[in-house]
Amino acid sequence: MHGKSESVRKLSLLLLRNLILFFLLLNAFLQLRDQLDLIFLSAALVLGIFAGLLTERARLRFLPALALAVVLPIAFRALFFLVFRLQRAIASAPATDFLFFYFDKDFFPALAGYAVAWLFNFLAMRYQRFPIIEAGINSVLLVAVFWSQAGYRLTLYPHPLAYALVLSVFVIAEFFVLLLAGATTAGSETRAPLRGRTILSFAWIVVPLLLIFLFFLLGKYSEGAVKAGGGLMRPTLFRFDFAPYVRLESEIRTSNDTVMLFRTEGKADRFLLRRFVLGSYDSQRGFFMEPGHDSSESSTVVPDSPETFPDPGYRDRERVSQEYYFLTLDPSSLIALNYPVRAAPLSNWKSSSFLRVYRVDSKMMRSSAAPEKVVTQPSLPPGALSYYTRWGDDPLIRNLAEQITADAGGYYAKAAAIEEYLRTHYLYSLKPGIATDGNQLRHFLFESKKGYCSYFAFAMALMCRSLGIPARVSVGFFVDPRSEILNFYEVKAFQAHAWVEVWFGNIGWVEFDPTSDQLAPGEQFTPYRGPDKDRMAKLIAEILKNQSGMTEERAPREPVAGSARHLGEAFARIALFVARLWYLTLPTLYALFLLAGKVLPSIPELVSMNRRRRVKGAYRLCLVSLAGVGLPRRPGESLLEHARRVERDEGVPLSIATDQMMKASFAAAFGKADELAARAASREFRAAFRARTPFARRLLGLVNPIGSLARMI
Repeated sequence: MHGKSESVRKLSLLLLRNLILFFLLLNAFLQLRDQLDLIFLSAALVLGIFAGLLTERARLRFLPALALAVVLPIAFRALFFLVFRLQRAIASAPATDFLFFYFDKDFFPALAGYAVAWLFNFLAMRYQRFPIIEAGINSVLLVAVFWSQAGYRLTLYPHPLAYALVLSVFVIAEFFVLLLAGATTAGSETRAPLRGRTILSFAWIVVPLLLIFLFFLLGKYSEGAVKAGGGLMRPTLFRFDFAPYVRLESEIRTSNDTVMLFRTEGKADRFLLRRFVLGSYDSQRGFFMEPGHDSSESSTVVPDSPETFPDPGYRDRERVSQEYYFLTLDPSSLIALNYPVRAAPLSNWKSSSFLRVYRVDSKMMRSSAAPEKVVTQPSLPPGALSYYTRWGDDPLIRNLAEQITADAGGYYAKAAAIEEYLRTHYLYSLKPGIATDGNQLRHFLFESKKGYCSYFAFAMALMCRSLGIPARVSVGFFVDPRSEILNFYEVKAFQAHAWVEVWFGNIGWVEFDPTSDQLAPGEQFTPYRGPDKDRMAKLIAEILKNQSGMTEERAPREPVAGSARHLGEAFARIALFVARLWYLTLPTLYALFLLAGKVLPSIPELVSMNRRRRVKGAYRLCLVSLAGVGLPRRPGESLLEHARRVERDEGVPLSIATDQMMKASFAAAFGKADELAARAASREFRAAFRARTPFARRLLGLVNPIGSLARMI
C-alpha cells in the first residue's frame, strides 16, 4: 500500500512539474508569437520529457545521457527531412520545396524548450531534491518571461486581474511541488546527511520568494500603468480607471492606445471629459477625492438603469447629450462633461468591440462670456469655502499668486491671469525632474519651470486658493477636435488630463486649463496627429450597424441579482484594498496560513477539559517543532520509531513524551499525576530542543510551511 501511494506521489510530482514548464513555455510563446510555433514548442517539450525519462531509466551517467539527448532531436529532424525528400520526389512543387525551410524555422527555436525539459526531468528523476532547486530556477524564468510586462496595457493578458490570477496559480503549483518533493525525500529510508535535511526543511524559502516576485511584477506593472496613463490612471479589478487622487511624478510616459470613443453634437475648442473631482488637499497627499464632498454632486458610477441627478440650476448652460463607447476603461466608470444631470446605460450587442456603452446629458458651458462678467467673489457656505481654499500655507505660492494678479481687475480676471501666466511662462514636459528637497510643486514653479498637466493644475488650484478663490482639481480626458469623424471622437490613453475648476456662484464650477502647449527643449513627446482613420472607420461602422438596437437598459426586477451585484462590488473593493496593501497583507496572510497549519489544530486540545486531549495537544506541538526543522515522521514510521530516530540523530529526548502521549491515548486510567509527568516530559523536550537547535534554525522552522502540513499524530 505504501509503495502504491509513493508511486502516485511521484507521478503527481512529475505531471505538476511539467505543467509548470508548459506554463512558462506558453508565456514565452505569447511574448514571441510572431517568431514561434506553439505546436513545435509543445512537441519539443513532450520530446524533452520523454528523453529525460528514457535516459534516467537507462541509468546512464550524465555525459552519455547528454549525448543521447542531443542525438534524439537530430534523429527526428533527419527522419522528417527524409519524409520531405520523398514528398518532393513524388510531387515537386514550391510547397514541398519550402518544407525544409519552414521546419527549420520552427525547429531550432523549439530546441531551447526541449533542452530545459530534458535537463529538468533527468535531474529530477536522478536526484530527489532537484525539484526544490527547480522551483527556484522556475521563479527566475518567470521573472525573465514577465519582465517586459509593464505599461498602460498588458501584451500577454487582457487585464491585470488575469495576470495576477495566472501568477498566483503558478505560485500555488510550485508550493505543491515543494510539498510533494519534501514528502518524497522524507519518505526515503536512507538517512540523509544533516545538510541535506536542512536544505529540504528550508525549501519553503522558495515560496515567499515566488510571492515577492509576483507582487514585484504586479507592482512594476501597476506603476508602469500609472506613469503611462499620465500619472492619473491605474489598473482596477476590471480594466483601467482614474485614481481618486493626483500625485506629482518625476517622470511619466504616454501610451497611444485608444481607450474609448466619444460622441456628441456640436463643436467646441476642446472637450474636457470629467471622471473625478478632487477637492480635498493636503501638502503630503496632494489633491484627492473625499467622500461626502466631491462625490456628492453626482454619481461616479454608471447606473444600472436611467438615473437623473439633481440639477442645481446653473445659468448660462445648455443641455448637451453625449455617448461613450469604452474599449479599455473600467465599465463602471462614469465620465461626462461638466455638469451631468442624467445618465443611462445602453444595451450592448453580441460580439461587441466595446466593454460598455452609455449616454449622458450634461449642462455644459460653451463660452466664457458669463464668467468674464463676474467681478466680485460669489458667495459660498463657510464650510465649503474653508474646504475649497485649503492651500498648504506655502508663502512662496501666495507671493507668486499676488504678483501675477496684481493688475487683475476682478474675480474672473484673477483666475484668468493665473491660467495665462502658467500657460505662457512654463513648458510641457513628461520629465519634470526630481526635487532635491522633495517638494515637486515648488521645484516646478521656481526651478525647472516644466511639467505635465498635474503640475499646472496643482499650481493654479493652490494659487487661486491662496487668494481665497475656491478651486479644485478635476481629472479625466481632453478631447482634441481634430479627432472628430461623423461626430465621433477618438480618445487615447495619453489624453488623460488634469485641469482646474473655479467656483462662480450661480454659474457653477467653471473650467480652466492652465497646461502649456509649448514643449520643453529636448522633449520627445509626439503631438497628436489626428485619429487612426482605419480603426475609427471599423468601430464607427460597427456602432452604426447596431445603432437601432441600442436602447436604454432597465434595472433587473429580481432583487437577488441586485444583491449579488452589490456583494460582488464589495468583494471587488476588498480585493483591491488587499492588493494595494500587499506589503502588509502578504505577510499577514502568510502568518495566518502558518497559524492555521501549525497552532490551530492543537488549540482545541490544549484548552480541552479532558486531560488526555491536553497531553495530545502538547505532544502535537512538539512534533510541529521537529517538522519545521526537517524532522517529521516518515511514511510508515511509528511514533516510537520516530522518537528514537530523533534522539539518535539530534540528541533530543522525545521517547518519554511519546510514551506519555500513547498512555493518554490507550491506557485505561490516566490521572492528574500522569498529566503532570507528560507535561514534565514535554518541558524536557522543549528545553533540549532549544539547547541543541540553533536559534536561526528554530526561527526559520517557525515560518516553514512544509512543517505546517507535515504528518503528525
